[in-house]
Amino acid sequence: MKYLHVLLDADMTLIDFKAAQRNALITTYEKYGFPVNEESIAFYDQLNDSLWKKLERKEITKPELIDCRFKIMCEHFGVEHPGDDSMEMFYQSELAKGHDLMPDAYEVCARLGRHFRLSLVTNGTAAVQHQRLQDSTLLPFFQNVFVSEDIGFNKPSHEFFQYVYEQLGCPDKSSMIIVGDSMTSDIKGGYDFGIDTCHIVPETPEYGEIVPTYTIHNLKELYDVLYEKPM
Repeated sequence: MKYLHVLLDADMTLIDFKAAQRNALITTYEKYGFPVNEESIAFYDQLNDSLWKKLERKEITKPELIDCRFKIMCEHFGVEHPGDDSMEMFYQSELAKGHDLMPDAYEVCARLGRHFRLSLVTNGTAAVQHQRLQDSTLLPFFQNVFVSEDIGFNKPSHEFFQYVYEQLGCPDKSSMIIVGDSMTSDIKGGYDFGIDTCHIVPETPEYGEIVPTYTIHNLKELYDVLYEKPM
């Protein structure tokens, strides 16, 4: 087999982050008096995504992201902010409870774990991610878990991938592949670092300057990428 080290993203690759975020938001909205409707959920989703994109581009820091997002929400919806981090911490505690798996995630990880050295590579808040991963039942299949907050750098930064590379013992980069749903963090990060990439996406998009090594539409298609012949 060509690859030895398979780096797998967590959110929306193995774990259904959208479901976890929606449930955490509804609970937070109800507690603090936000309107609970599709508009308020969509507004947070767009705001949060834009802030994480800024973080990936190093335009803001992680503490700045955490500090501002609910302040912006409160201002937009006319909700009184508590003046401390209690709203954010409540939301994160609810988010940590969300660990629904993407289709076939358990089966795929169980099979790949018998033949490859699997590593989880994820951005996010360490306490939230570690709890969700622990509850997801996937951890036994992974030899390593790399969370951006623990490392001090986010995907797609070179520093994040360099840390992972060194922790894996500096293997031949041709033996490594990253699998993820995000072009801006997973695929760009892997592409810039010089390792193969596999983009998992429902429909093949029109790629620009960066084109992943492989594009798949569901996790089971990873078998065709990673195995040279049927197992």
